[in-house]
Amino acid sequence: MDNVKGKEKVKKAGTQIGKNPSSSTGKKAGDDRVFKVMKDVPRKELIGGGTFACAGCGAVTGIKFVFKALGKKTIMVNSSGCMTLTALYPFTPYKVPWVHLAIENAGSVATGISMGLKAQKKEKGTNIVVYAGDGATYDIGFQSLSGAADRKENFIYVCYNNSFYANTGFQRTGATPLYSETTSTPLPNVLPRKHMARIMVDHDCEYVATACTSYPLDFMNKLKRAAKYPGVKFIDLLTPCVPGWEIPSGKSYGAGKLMVDTGLWPMYEVVRGEFELSMKPRMLPVEKVLKLQGRFGHLREKGIKHIQNIVNKEWKSLNAGEYYKTHEY
Repeated sequence: MDNVKGKEKVKKAGTQIGKNPSSSTGKKAGDDRVFKVMKDVPRKELIGGGTFACAGCGAVTGIKFVFKALGKKTIMVNSSGCMTLTALYPFTPYKVPWVHLAIENAGSVATGISMGLKAQKKEKGTNIVVYAGDGATYDIGFQSLSGAADRKENFIYVCYNNSFYANTGFQRTGATPLYSETTSTPLPNVLPRKHMARIMVDHDCEYVATACTSYPLDFMNKLKRAAKYPGVKFIDLLTPCVPGWEIPSGKSYGAGKLMVDTGLWPMYEVVRGEFELSMKPRMLPVEKVLKLQGRFGHLREKGIKHIQNIVNKEWKSLNAGEYYKTHEY
């Protein structure tokens, strides 16, 4: 755990921190130039509309951002889950190679693709991206992810984190936050969220980050940076879930933004063992976002206060650069 150094650069509350050494902007998908504003982002879409995903789905939005950041030379590996609904045989909305697989073996399949490209000498300039849910990442598929990280395989792993096994009825996963109600924890959930990003840091991954679809420039620039490093690169991406979080379809963007602005979802990078905050939140009261979500509708003042105390303690450590002292909510 001593491999993480506290190096914090934090601007004023609510601002994002750009660390890409390039100061130029550009519109070519997959280049290494930083996106400073949304008009710098390529307009071309590499995933079409009309999927069977829910209206307002944060995970589908995340896929759009992956392609805009990394470009057409991307192979997407998709574990079974909500995103299985984006492509139903014989139709696909994808304009890049897309591989569907079982929920537990994304790390193994990505490894096989990487080896196949190497054997054909086609690996240069190609991005392999695993896009898997939190159930397939924190729980069922962790073994294959851990093995790939241990072997230093070369791909980007994005966990689209909606806090449930959403595709099978909103059961609890290791990513479900404390006191959230799920169909398997109606009391509600009394277990804290697993510290997945920290676990991947302990695998000595050279690039680990957290992100949220409500902050697209931050996420896309993190993808660009991740692509520059060898081995498994891991990004835990918060993706608001309309039916699971019990929010209106038009509120998913705002819900994700509030999760960050209240401090409930910290955004940071750990690059080659060096921790750095991506953004200092406004530290709005957690009640603002908890009351927006039906999954927390049972909470009373005591429970909300407990969550607020956890978040306050967490950010005291994060602001001091003491990553390993945090207990992430």
